[in-house]
Amino acid sequence: MTTMTRILFDGRVAEKLGPETRLELPAEGLPVREIRRLLAERDEATADALLSPDVCASVNLIVVGEEAWARPKQEIAFFALRPAGLAA
Repeated sequence: MTTMTRILFDGRVAEKLGPETRLELPAEGLPVREIRRLLAERDEATADALLSPDVCASVNLIVVGEEAWARPKQEIAFFALRPAGLAA
């Protein structure tokens, strides 16, 4: 069984993709890296925004690594570590 799950974007990622999207997730969830990959496969703009090395993920407001599991009904978000316009 899958559930349509809201994925939030913040900062520079939201500027490129909008504030949110939806993705079908299995009830048991997926690792963040797989969620990122599935979203990036949608189109070039999404891939550019999410595959940047400074884009992090959070699950339930906690910054997590790529191996962390996210499940439907959890808050899943992607955001850049540095604001748009600032050099690294």
